[in-house]
Amino acid sequence: MKVNSQIQISSNTLEAIRITVNGVLQRKLGRQNYRLRIRPKPFQKYRENRMLAFAGADRVQSGMRNSFGRSTGVCARVRAGQIVLEVGAYLRDLPLVRDRLRVARMKISSSCQTVILKYKTPEFLKKSGLPLYDAKKRREIPIYELELAKT
Repeated sequence: MKVNSQIQISSNTLEAIRITVNGVLQRKLGRQNYRLRIRPKPFQKYRENRMLAFAGADRVQSGMRNSFGRSTGVCARVRAGQIVLEVGAYLRDLPLVRDRLRVARMKISSSCQTVILKYKTPEFLKKSGLPLYDAKKRREIPIYELELAKT
């Protein structure tokens, strides 16, 4: 799953995506039959200048003077086209994985795109992590080829 525009994704959003995808896949597929990796790491602090909301607050607070704000949380800066989430699974489990990625896309404020890649051999899933993009090891499947690849 990759994002189409440059955004900041909070650590809470990344955790919600992980729970959305991981919980169902673990129950339906089993722990050993898929790989899940969330690529961006949240390190950027974001701040909020909270305004008071009660009677007489205009006499207490200073408004936007010294409006640096307090640190509210951390987020990950994501460039356009960057991959947010990788799921490695067998081709027979593709409908379930696509459905969970559809639900995970709704949690991000930007539009996202699901890219389906096919491994040449399933032994890549047994390694400690997913391999990085290498054109010799895997290829992209166009949408019209999906019915042929479901064997």
